[in-house]
Amino acid sequence: MGKEAGGLDAGFLRKVRPVLRELGFASEREALKEQALLLLLSKISRYEAECAFFEKKYGMSFEEFVKHLKGQGKEDFEKEDDLLDWRFAAETLAELKQRVQEIERA
Repeated sequence: MGKEAGGLDAGFLRKVRPVLRELGFASEREALKEQALLLLLSKISRYEAECAFFEKKYGMSFEEFVKHLKGQGKEDFEKEDDLLDWRFAAETLAELKQRVQEIERA
């Protein structure tokens, strides 16, 4: 059996195509794009929830929290740990949203 798009063999595609058509997809590409978007949106939801948790915990935005910590003058390990987690969540969220836009335009 020969290879087709993306290294998928013809036998696999013969089995999958009818299922995808029954599910309303016009092509394998459309199904793959939709699945990728769903996976990204799931991750986005996770990181949005994490950012919302910190916003509620501290009653301020991430940017305000950074300023608050800089102006505090003393070390607070819990807040600094939260800052690292919050920064990671915010940066990851922005990156995931960018990837969604790129896939939607693809």
